Amino acid sequence: MKWKNALLILSASLGLVPAAWAEKLSVAATPVPHAEILEYVKPMLAKEGVELEVRVFTDYVQPNIQVAQKRMDANFFQHKPYLDEFNKDRGTDLVAVAGVHIEPFGA
Repeated sequence: MKWKNALLILSASLGLVPAAWAEKLSVAATPVPHAEILEYVKPMLAKEGVELEVRVFTDYVQPNIQVAQKRMDANFFQHKPYLDEFNKDRGTDLVAVAGVHIEPFGA
């Protein structure tokens, strides 16, 4: 049960959807910083008995498609307006669990 709590906290903080509390969780992510963040928490989840598989994508369409087609459990890369537009344009019903951080922009 302890790993479920850790996974719930991780999921809420990173905007992931746990796959029915599976012991293996596959997550699609863009390379920087999202995949880097997931790789950082991977050992922490392993200690709790959760195997985290991180699959890196270099575009913003495939992660959502992979989740919609149930090839991946979750993704970590987008903000809510992008998700809403993706769902509207593609007829999917993906949902956000929590907001994803936004990197600061320099002018």
